[in-house]
Amino acid sequence: MKLFYAPQTRAFSSRWAMEEVAAPHDLIRLKFPDELSNPDLQKANPLGQIPTLVDGDQVVTEASAIALYLADRFPQAGLAPAAEERHQYYQWAFFVGAALEPHLLEFFLHSERLPESERSAERAVQAKEGFVRALGIVNDHLATRQYLLGDPFSMVDVILGSILGWAKMMNLLAGFEHVRAYFKRVSSRPAFLTAFQ
Repeated sequence: MKLFYAPQTRAFSSRWAMEEVAAPHDLIRLKFPDELSNPDLQKANPLGQIPTLVDGDQVVTEASAIALYLADRFPQAGLAPAAEERHQYYQWAFFVGAALEPHLLEFFLHSERLPESERSAERAVQAKEGFVRALGIVNDHLATRQYLLGDPFSMVDVILGSILGWAKMMNLLAGFEHVRAYFKRVSSRPAFLTAFQ
């Protein structure tokens, strides 16, 4: 297996997922965005995007898809529920990508990433409001649970935990007591710490 990866990008979740399942792999570390023209990456993923996972003849792109794929590929890690119990597992995986990440990216672009002349304070405020509203749902859900699916840690916790690390760096977790406690739990896992290094 090969994982095309760049530090301090959304590819972190794939790096963390690989560690959680203890998948033997080659880590192809690229500088973002300068080295996305890497010919091996372009061959695997013509969009030249990271993360990209190559597993023999299989190519998997998109961070959440890679995480879910790895949970199925390595069932011995116990990070995916049984097929008939996956409704919340899938729901939370898509919730992160649809209800949290777009707002977080928009806030990041208009508060930090874009040149000041291209930023919109109004768009940053709207993005923060959308993110906070969605994160409130997560915070309420975690009030009585250790992890998204209850007591067992699962691959959707990798997906959410990766986003929360980014949100924490932008000081967006204030006021969300249960989310902060949850992030402390998931970010203390050995696989997270290995991936973070």
